[in-house]
Amino acid sequence: MKNTFLRVFLVVLLSNIIVVSIGLGLVEFLQKRNQVSADVLGDVGVQLVAGYEKFGIVALQEETKKAEKRLSGTIYLYKENGLPLLKPLPRNFREQNTPSPAARPSADFLHSQFIQVIGGSNVQYLLIFKPNAEIDALSPEAVVGFSLLGLLVSSGVLAYWLLGPLLKLQRAARSFGHGDMSARVEEKLARRSDAVGKLAREFNEMAGRIETLLSSKERLMRDVSHELRTPLARIEVALTIAEDKYGMESQKGYLDRIRDELHELDELIGQVLTLSRLEVASLVKETVDFQSWLKDIVDDVSFESQLKGISISKVGRLPKSILGDPLQLRHAIENVLRNACFYAGNEGVIEVETQEKAGMAYIYVRDNGPGVSDDKLEKIFHAFYRSSEAREANSGGFGVGLTISQRIVRAHKGQITARNLEKGGLEVCFQLPVA
Repeated sequence: MKNTFLRVFLVVLLSNIIVVSIGLGLVEFLQKRNQVSADVLGDVGVQLVAGYEKFGIVALQEETKKAEKRLSGTIYLYKENGLPLLKPLPRNFREQNTPSPAARPSADFLHSQFIQVIGGSNVQYLLIFKPNAEIDALSPEAVVGFSLLGLLVSSGVLAYWLLGPLLKLQRAARSFGHGDMSARVEEKLARRSDAVGKLAREFNEMAGRIETLLSSKERLMRDVSHELRTPLARIEVALTIAEDKYGMESQKGYLDRIRDELHELDELIGQVLTLSRLEVASLVKETVDFQSWLKDIVDDVSFESQLKGISISKVGRLPKSILGDPLQLRHAIENVLRNACFYAGNEGVIEVETQEKAGMAYIYVRDNGPGVSDDKLEKIFHAFYRSSEAREANSGGFGVGLTISQRIVRAHKGQITARNLEKGGLEVCFQLPVA
């Protein structure tokens, strides 16, 4: 942290030094850009005065023109009694250059140079040189503008230097939080020797440990579930033998109850195995005729729910096709549809709508059930989570169906979300890539 603070401090200090130096350099440059050396002006003054005293005013005027052309400016020459030997100064020169508290000095006053020349018999002359304004001098406002521009540039560099690595860390953390267990901070950032690099390395180490723990948990679930099926099969065989050879009429109800519990336990184990395989199984992707495929799913669920009087309608004609594993995606959508049928209840109404936006297929499954509390919307996708309504209704589910749907969708680089409708009921939205 100290190293990072020192680097930030040095960057800010350097930025300020550069900005101040540029500003001072510009001011000094603007003040001196058109000035002529005092020695050069002194020599010119001596030559002009000597020529005037020897050859008269005509020679002075001719030599002055040559000197003005050479020095790129205007020369004014006055005797000690204030008489101009050449053209006099403009009337507004003195007025503009009279400093006042409310006005700043004019450019003429700032850039004009004054040289005293001693002629023959110690007669004093005053030479005034005013450089030509070939290039308009920048005003103090422009200097301030350049300084502000420098501040903006230096601040931008500083912000990028500070925020760039943090944004990369944020993207990696977001991807990891959304279920991408392979998300890591790039090695270049992790090699940095400051606090940001240390944070990047610690994030990668944490992500690696979490990925290992989750993989171990999934492998344990898969192995235990698989091993449990063997004793379950033996129990069912023993139960069948007991019914055939030793079963009594008074025991039939108990034996049937044992068989039902065995089947329920077997179904739970099957769902856990499905859930664990989704973490490692490779999808068999193909182009799917989306509308026809989805219509078959809706028809199958409608057939199952007809005794409850549930109405399932499908609307939308886009997209035409998607790229994915049709079998796995069928499981995902069927789980959501059956869940909607359960909560909608008898005479329930369910709508399935499809849309296409920005290269993504959207499938909306809406029911007219009681919905879900806002604080539980995210939890319904957690494994083995069941709302209090489902438990009270003794639905027979295990809270795994929506988790399976979520993992199938994520394996397809998609997303599944849920929200409560204003008119009542729940809407589950699938987002899947279009073929």
